[in-house]
Amino acid sequence: MKHSLKQIGRASVQATHTVNQLLSLARAEGGSALDLQSCDMEALISEVLMDSLPRAMDKGLDLGYDGVEDEDKRRFLNIQGNPTLLKEMIRNLVDNAIHYTPSSEERPGVITVRLLVDPYSQAVAVQVEDNGPGIAAAERERIFEPFYRALGSNVDGSGLGLPIVREIAQRHGATVSVDVAHPGQASPGACFTIRFARASNQFKISIN
Repeated sequence: MKHSLKQIGRASVQATHTVNQLLSLARAEGGSALDLQSCDMEALISEVLMDSLPRAMDKGLDLGYDGVEDEDKRRFLNIQGNPTLLKEMIRNLVDNAIHYTPSSEERPGVITVRLLVDPYSQAVAVQVEDNGPGIAAAERERIFEPFYRALGSNVDGSGLGLPIVREIAQRHGATVSVDVAHPGQASPGACFTIRFARASNQFKISIN
């Protein structure tokens, strides 16, 4: 009976999560114009990290932040956007990393959220990097499809987090890409990058 109740409880939590993700996707796909305002990306990331830290600690994960220290670049950290949707976008990337990054005493899981400013275009980028199993090259585009789950993954999930990320990014004139975080290592990890266009919307950034 205890086992059955545990399964019921787990299914209930998963169903609630899926419903919330569907609602988030519906908000992101809304056809109405966004309510834009000046958003401090550093502050939004900080809020997401504070909310996510307890879950990361429960899994034994090292969740950290790497920000912009150069004062000349810091003045570009505010972008025009919808703060609720932008937080949802960042939260989904962090949740995804926490979900799929294993951690043990022998090999601790590490997740790093970075905020970058391109030195030439002054555009902003947000990166979420982990040292998990990584994503096969053939699947790096498909993972942004609703309900798609990467092959070989035995972790529960709704398959909606990354589609929500892409939809919100596109509504803000940004692009999303994923690359190998640690090439050649046993746990190559993944690095998701959201690149915002500069304020004039005339340039894209390229960060190596």
